[in-house]
Amino acid sequence: MSDSTICGVSTDTYDNEKGLSSLRDILLIELKRGRIEIGREEVHQATDYVEDLTRSGHLDGAPFIRAFVVGHTKSSKVEETRKIGDSPVRARIDVTTYNQLVRTGEKRLFRLKEKLAARYEELSGVDLFERATSGAEQLDLLRSEAPS
Repeated sequence: MSDSTICGVSTDTYDNEKGLSSLRDILLIELKRGRIEIGREEVHQATDYVEDLTRSGHLDGAPFIRAFVVGHTKSSKVEETRKIGDSPVRARIDVTTYNQLVRTGEKRLFRLKEKLAARYEELSGVDLFERATSGAEQLDLLRSEAPS
């Protein structure tokens, strides 16, 4: 895997009836190095990761897995979306370029970074931190006695 980096993150859900949490969604992003064109081999590799994960027996619950294979360009011979599983679909793998991923992120954040920078440009990093954390307090998760 010297030509790529893969990272993942997940979100949980809570089952009130059982009183337990389980995985709800898993996001996998496989970044290919440099000017790599995403072809069938790269998509098959991501598919193998997803199938290995879903069949590993190490996941709590039956999470939906969303995977992205990211490279410089996409081969015209590769399907851009692949779904794994039937009724229900357990995973989706999408092929995308770096540029498309960055543009999508900027649109989804509504240029939040620029707006925040403009709004707080007069504050230094330390001043901004102090302003954001002023009045914040850590609450006890476990109390030694019941509230009255």
